[in-house]
Amino acid sequence: MTILPTAPDCAKHGDSYLFGRYKEAIHTPNIDAPGLLSRWKLKRWHYQSIATPQHFFAFALVDLGYAAKVFAYLIDRSRPTEKHEYTSLSPLGRGLQFADSSVQGQTAWQDGANRLAVSYQNGWQMTIDLRLGKVRVHGQVSVQNDEALALLFRLPTGHPAYTHKAAGLRVHGSLFVNDTAIDLREAVASLDWTRSVALRETRWLWCSLQGYRGAVRVGLNLSALVYDDAAGDSQENALWIDGRVYPLGGVTFSLPDNPRTEPWQIRSKDPHRSEINLVFTPYGTREEQLNLGLVMSRFIQPYGSYQGTVFSTESGHPPLSVDGLFGVVETHHCLW
Repeated sequence: MTILPTAPDCAKHGDSYLFGRYKEAIHTPNIDAPGLLSRWKLKRWHYQSIATPQHFFAFALVDLGYAAKVFAYLIDRSRPTEKHEYTSLSPLGRGLQFADSSVQGQTAWQDGANRLAVSYQNGWQMTIDLRLGKVRVHGQVSVQNDEALALLFRLPTGHPAYTHKAAGLRVHGSLFVNDTAIDLREAVASLDWTRSVALRETRWLWCSLQGYRGAVRVGLNLSALVYDDAAGDSQENALWIDGRVYPLGGVTFSLPDNPRTEPWQIRSKDPHRSEINLVFTPYGTREEQLNLGLVMSRFIQPYGSYQGTVFSTESGHPPLSVDGLFGVVETHHCLW
C-alpha cells in the first residue's frame, strides 16, 4: 500500500523498469513498445475533467498509434440529461501532437477551427476552443499540480504501463460557453495521463469524482481489472484530501443490467476496511461501440452524481460524505 514520496527521473534505468507507486510524476516515462509495429502497440492519453457546482466539462486526447481519438463534452448540471459533445477520429494520428510526459511538453489537437492544447508549466495550462454541437467552449484554464498517484506497473505480459492520476485539483482562469463565463471559483479538476504498452485485449472498470465538501477539496480515483496486484486489488486506487494523496484498498464494482441509466455500486472488497461505500446514479453517457475485427472498442462512460462515503485508513481523517458530487464511471473492453 506504500506510495513512495519521491519518483525516479526516468521509468527505465539501464535494462530495468523502476516499478512502483510514487507521489510525484516520473519526469521521463521512457516506455517504448518492442518489436514490429511498435508505434501501434504504444497507447497514450491525456484525460482531464473540471467540475463546478453548475457545470462538468471533460476531454480526452488519445493516441492509439494507428489513429487519434479526441472527445470533449459539457454538462450543465441544471439540465444534466443534455450533453454538448465534440468527437473526432483521425487515421494515423494526424492533427495530434503528444507530450513525452505529464509534466513536460505539450499535447495539442487541431481540427480546423477546433483547438485543444495542454502544456505543463508549474501546472497544466489549457487552451480550449471547441465547437460542441450548437455551443462553443473556449478559454484559458490553469490546473494546479498536487500530490500524484504515479504508478509504473508490470502488466501480465511483463511490459510496462505508466499512469499519472490526480483528483481534487485547484482550477483558475476563464472558461466560456459561447459568451457566458463558467464560474470557476469552486472548480476542481481530475487528471489521467497514461503511457502504456497495453495488453492486446484490455478491460477495465473505473470511477472518478472531485468536488468540495465544505472547505475541503476531495478527489477519488478507483479502478479494477487493469492494474490489479496478485490479490486482485488495483494499485491506482487513491483518495485526495486538500491535495494530499492516500492509498485505498481494492474495490468491487457492481454494474446494473443497464449501466447507462441504472445506479452502480462501488464498495471496498475487504469488509473490515470499508473505506468505500458509493452509489453512482447516471444522468447520461458518452459511449463508443466499434468492431472492425482486428480493432474493437466497447466503451461506456456514464456521468452523474455520487452518494455515500469515502475514507482512507491511512489518512487519519473520518469518513467523508460525497453526496451530490459529480463524476464519471466507466466500463471498457477493447482490442487495440
